[in-house]
Amino acid sequence: MLQWQGRAVDVRALGRFVVRGTRRAALTLFGFALVAVGLAGLVLPVLPGWLLIIAGFALLSREYSWAHSGLAFARRQAARSGQKLRSLATQRRRGRGPGLEGPSGEVVIDLTTAANESAGARSGGGS
Repeated sequence: MLQWQGRAVDVRALGRFVVRGTRRAALTLFGFALVAVGLAGLVLPVLPGWLLIIAGFALLSREYSWAHSGLAFARRQAARSGQKLRSLATQRRRGRGPGLEGPSGEVVIDLTTAANESAGARSGGGS
């Protein structure tokens, strides 16, 4: 212990306080950065959005209790997105049956066979 102007200062306690505060600030900054990049990844096709969001909330949940519930929400949303992708892939593999409706409700028109038939009719159908 050091005496400094009549006050006792415990250097080890002060060191622990500084280290703990620095660690918390670094985890907070890095966690929020991961969440922000993850949110951008939900829109951009190159970044794995949910993976980065979950990693950011996992870091933040070490220091903040509110981040734990955010982590649970992000995991539920990622699982729901994964289920949608798996069902979409299953529908594509099985085929959609007699209809030509795509996975999101749009109509798909195959122009390759119509173009070949019309080209054959023009060249082969003489007058």
